[in-house]
Amino acid sequence: MKTRTTLFFACSMCIPFFVSGCMIVGVDGGCWSWGGPLVWTEAIEERPIDATGLTALEVRTHNGSIDFQSQAAGVDASATIKKRAGGTSKEDAEEALAAINVFVERAGNVKTRIDWKWSVPKKARWSGDVSFVIRAPGNLNLDAETHNGAVAVAEVSGDVRVVSHNGKVKVRSSTGKLHAETHNGEVDATYAGPVVNLSSYNGEVSADLSKCGSVAGNITTHNGGVRIDVGKSTAATLKCQTHNGGIDCDAPLSESQKARGELRGKLGAGGPSLDVVTHNGSIRVKSTSG
Repeated sequence: MKTRTTLFFACSMCIPFFVSGCMIVGVDGGCWSWGGPLVWTEAIEERPIDATGLTALEVRTHNGSIDFQSQAAGVDASATIKKRAGGTSKEDAEEALAAINVFVERAGNVKTRIDWKWSVPKKARWSGDVSFVIRAPGNLNLDAETHNGAVAVAEVSGDVRVVSHNGKVKVRSSTGKLHAETHNGEVDATYAGPVVNLSSYNGEVSADLSKCGSVAGNITTHNGGVRIDVGKSTAATLKCQTHNGGIDCDAPLSESQKARGELRGKLGAGGPSLDVVTHNGSIRVKSTSG
């Protein structure tokens, strides 16, 4: 296990704002407590994951990133865990780090849960975050969520649900259903399955659906553009709508209807509804050779 201690200082542009029992976050990400800037320490460790009979994986963290890397069946599965803790001194930070309890445990016969919690009551001056890099077979159902951090998922063939409240989401998946969302950040998805739901509140959404056949779902953002790539076999009843922006579609549509801020039509052979909506931004639907 490696441990490193680092000092973080808020920048000169930050205006201190003191509230009893709270830590102050500077614009550069530095944290302050009553005693001044926090001292940070971190540790990295490896944990094995029992992949025997594994069909579902649930990953949770509050502050930190999640990176899922698919690997072939039969290869040892593992999680690389990066823990960071802040306190008012080196000793205080190390005490906080020791209180971060990460668990990798079975939840039933076919599901593993990865999460963390404070092993003792959290002191008001402490701060902590945990990030995960997970290597496991991709033929499973994945449910991954963080509040503050990015989520990246590569080559999962089961159902995928990925959520970040503040961070970019990037996913490559096929076969199963895909749900990917963030409140503040971009969504970048490459997908080949039947049901897709992508959403951001503040950020662009990109969806490569060129390997899809019949596909249904919703692709939305409130503030940002949307780009969708479709292939020769991609089929849906396409419904595009923007409140402030344009719509550009070079994919062949039949029975198309276009009005200000709206476009409808059958993509390929038609089929289920694929709704694409942005409130402030443009929509581009691009045909590829996929």
